[in-house]
Amino acid sequence: MTCFYESISRRARWYLRIFTVVLLFCAYGLAEQVATPAQSTPLTADEVIARVVKMNQMRSKALAAYSSLRTYHLDCHCIVAKKADMVVRADYRSPDKKNFTIVSEDGNGTIRHKVFRRLLEAEQDAMQDDNQQRSAVSPENYTFSLLEYHKTDRDEFYVLEAKPRSKNRFLIRGRMWVDGRDFAVTRVEGEPAVNPSWWTRKTEFTRTYQKIGEFWLPQSNESVTTVRVFGTAVLTIKYEDYKVMQAPGTTLTLDVWSRYLMGRIESKAVGLLSPEFANVLIGCEAAKGIQPLGEIISGDEVVQVSA
Repeated sequence: MTCFYESISRRARWYLRIFTVVLLFCAYGLAEQVATPAQSTPLTADEVIARVVKMNQMRSKALAAYSSLRTYHLDCHCIVAKKADMVVRADYRSPDKKNFTIVSEDGNGTIRHKVFRRLLEAEQDAMQDDNQQRSAVSPENYTFSLLEYHKTDRDEFYVLEAKPRSKNRFLIRGRMWVDGRDFAVTRVEGEPAVNPSWWTRKTEFTRTYQKIGEFWLPQSNESVTTVRVFGTAVLTIKYEDYKVMQAPGTTLTLDVWSRYLMGRIESKAVGLLSPEFANVLIGCEAAKGIQPLGEIISGDEVVQVSA
């Protein structure tokens, strides 16, 4: 009997190692039936993504720092059932600093040390500039096609199919929901572009984002991984208690810029910008079909931008 239980224990540990590799992608990496667009579409998939890229650049420059509380929970429905929880305080400071403080933890020690802590290490690694570029939602990493478009009195969104251009462990294959007013990704459903192991039969994940002030930040992440023979594991991450610090001089700028990209304001956008942020606006090439701003205001100075 002792040998039998030792064999189960070894297989369970091996299973957790495989599952950890999958989770490292699903938590931080970012094709079903094709639906007919529900309404006439004002923008193509390429035009939507061009605006997403531009707004992501603007939001990145405007976000100085934030802190949040997140809860990790893992249920391993394998040969030997295991579960664990961890609560973590995350502190981000622009452009690439992220620190974690473990507030509490409970449950299986192997999961907490071999899975949760490795997820935190992988997230810090993902902050490196090269890795951010490899995982970015951009035409360089994906081809996009429009699946649906919806508009109501309260909201507007696009559903895009994203196909990776390369076999990159940071990329996904699936669907992205894009807010048609902020041009931000609000939901992602899919699977890794690369299967990390033959033993992994399937991995599916859903990520959602919430708007905090002028920024779209993670809200939840659920990953379901099925491994041949051993069973299924479910990881959930909940993000809450955000405290956001916006860069000085960027108040209202993101809203003005997003509305300009939608063609809802004239070429003269009035906002209170710091000189540095004004230079970011000037330096951004216009998205497809959009002319540069005629002029913007940097502090008390009006900066002309050639059309």
